[in-house]
Amino acid sequence: MTTPDELRARAGELENRVPPMTAGPRTDDDRMWLEKAAALRAEADSLDTTKQ
Repeated sequence: MTTPDELRARAGELENRVPPMTAGPRTDDDRMWLEKAAALRAEADSLDTTKQ
């Protein structure tokens, strides 16, 4: 099982793959990385609330 901290760290890694908005419009890959990162953060939040 993955801990919430590990999930958030992985989300951060995915977000770092995406160039800043000033680099130009987002590609489909950029959006995919951001969506996966958001899903990981949501899963981490869910795990946090179930432990409390």
